[in-house]
Amino acid sequence: MKEKLSVIELLKRAVKLLLGNINLAFFIFLCSLPLFCFLIFFELSLQTTVAFTCQFLSKQFNFEKDFFWEDLSENDLIPWLIKTSLLYFIPYSFLDLITTTTIVAASSVVYTSKEEPIGMVSLMRRSVETCRNRARSCLITSLYVLLLSTSVFLFFFLFFLLLFFGFFSNWTKSLIIAPLLPQYENFLELVPVLIYAVGVLVQGTLFLYITVKLSKGSAGWNMSLVVSVLEEEDDICGIDALSLSALYRRGHERRDLWMMLVFLVFALATRVPCLYCKCSLSSSGNGVLYTGLYVGLICVGNVVKWLACVVRYYDCKVSFLRKKADVEQAKPPST
Repeated sequence: MKEKLSVIELLKRAVKLLLGNINLAFFIFLCSLPLFCFLIFFELSLQTTVAFTCQFLSKQFNFEKDFFWEDLSENDLIPWLIKTSLLYFIPYSFLDLITTTTIVAASSVVYTSKEEPIGMVSLMRRSVETCRNRARSCLITSLYVLLLSTSVFLFFFLFFLLLFFGFFSNWTKSLIIAPLLPQYENFLELVPVLIYAVGVLVQGTLFLYITVKLSKGSAGWNMSLVVSVLEEEDDICGIDALSLSALYRRGHERRDLWMMLVFLVFALATRVPCLYCKCSLSSSGNGVLYTGLYVGLICVGNVVKWLACVVRYYDCKVSFLRKKADVEQAKPPST
C-alpha cells in the first residue's frame, strides 16, 4: 500500500473481500435480512409519499396532467409524510445502524485477519464483541450523521423537485416554445429564450454543486461511522469521529467524492424505474415483487459500499500514519 488506492481498486477489493470468504458473505446476508424485509415496506411508503408530493407540486405549477399519478388525492400528503418520516427516523435508522455496524466489524475482522479462511464462529464472536464495545460511540456518531445527512438530503430532494417542475411548468414551456414558432424579427423576441437559457444554466449549476456537496458530506459521514467502530481508542464518537475522519481523508477527497457519486447514481438508477412504473399503486402484487427486487439491489450496493469504506479507512489511516512518521523523522533532533 505504497500508493493510495483508486476508486476502481477500492471496489475491486471490496468485492473480493465479500466473495473471497463464504463465511463473511453468509454472515452479512443474515445481518442484512431484517433490514431487507423492512425496506420493502418502507420503500412502498416512500413511493406513495413521493407520488403525493409530485401531484401536489404539479397542481401548484398548473400542469394539465399530473404525470404518472392522476388518481391520487393530495389531501393524504401530510399523513403520508408523517408516516414515512416516522418510519425513517425510528425503525429504519435503528436497523440500518445495527446492520452497518455489524458489516463494518465483520469485514474488518476478515480484512485484517491472518487466518485463511476465518471460521464462522470466530467471525461472529469477534464481530459481536466489537459491536458491543463500540455501541455507545456508534449510537452517538449515528445521531450526528442522521442530523447532518437528513437536513442536506431534504434540501437536495426539494431542490430537485422544484427544479424538475420548474423546467416543465407551463410558464417555462411558454417561454421556450412560443418564441420558437415565429421567425425572429428583432432582438427583443430572443429575450425570453435567453432568460430561460440563463435560468436553466443557473439551476443546473446549483444542482451539480449541491450534488457534489452531498457526495462529499456522505464520504465524511460514512468514514466517521467506520472510525467509531474500528478506531482502537475508546469513545471516538460525534464531533471527534467527524474530525478524525476529515483528518484521515485529507488528500483523498477527490477519490472519495467519485466513489460516493457512483453509489448515489446507483441508488437513483434503481429507484427511478419503480417510481415510473407506479409499483406502490399496483394491485396485482407485481409492485411488491419489483420493489423487493430493487431493494435487494440496494442492499447489495449498501454492503459493497461499506466494505469499500472499510478498505478506504485502512488505506487512509496507513497513509496518514506514514506521513506522520515522515514528518517526525524530518524534525531535527532535540538538543
